[in-house]
Amino acid sequence: MRELRIAAAVVVGLAILVLAFAQLRPGRPPRMSVREALLSRQNQELVKLALAAENGTLLDFKGVLIVVDQVLVQDLIRAVTPLEADVGSGFHVKIDSADTAFGDGVALVRMVGRASVGGASVGSQVTVLAAIDVVELHPISGVLECRVSILGVEAQDATALGRNDPVGRLTETLTRGGLALLLGSLEIPVSVENRLSIPAVESKRLQIAAENLPLTIAVQQVKAFGGRLWVFVDAALAPSSTKVEGAS
Repeated sequence: MRELRIAAAVVVGLAILVLAFAQLRPGRPPRMSVREALLSRQNQELVKLALAAENGTLLDFKGVLIVVDQVLVQDLIRAVTPLEADVGSGFHVKIDSADTAFGDGVALVRMVGRASVGGASVGSQVTVLAAIDVVELHPISGVLECRVSILGVEAQDATALGRNDPVGRLTETLTRGGLALLLGSLEIPVSVENRLSIPAVESKRLQIAAENLPLTIAVQQVKAFGGRLWVFVDAALAPSSTKVEGAS
């Protein structure tokens, strides 16, 4: 727990230092760089993790805990690469490789490929950093659906993508639906029962009828640390549809 608080303090310091340099550089546009955006996000999430560790609630749950290793998510993305699409605003992006790193409170997805604009044959190598933000569980299909949001984009040769902050425009395009055209949502197969089956018991002293009770399953919160995604799930008996009539 002490190491987690120290890590949070280090990331906070780095984020402040990077942002301070950004403000001192003349003529710099207000858009944060990829490193600044990542450090800012890690800063926010590490503060939450450190606070939870200090309060003893880091792994405090009353329902179901699903743990997803970063390697599994990485393999799922690599299985569908290369990814290629017209993402909007004239940009065409092809992703050739991807890796993941789940730590410091951020489920980071790093994708590398090429981008071009206006159908040009030449373009620039780009690195797209994204994070898993929203997780939903579909117990009937047995799928954990993860949606990914953009943190930032880096281009090796921004001039090949046009003028007037082309990297900023590409970042905005991917944020506003372009990434969904490339990657969509990540679907991770899991096994969670959405019904509680109670077998019948018949003996001389005890008789219990068989029951098949529906459950409501919902993701409560998600944390990323230690190379894993920790998904906390609430499970409860679904409200009964049987009407209870009062005695007359």
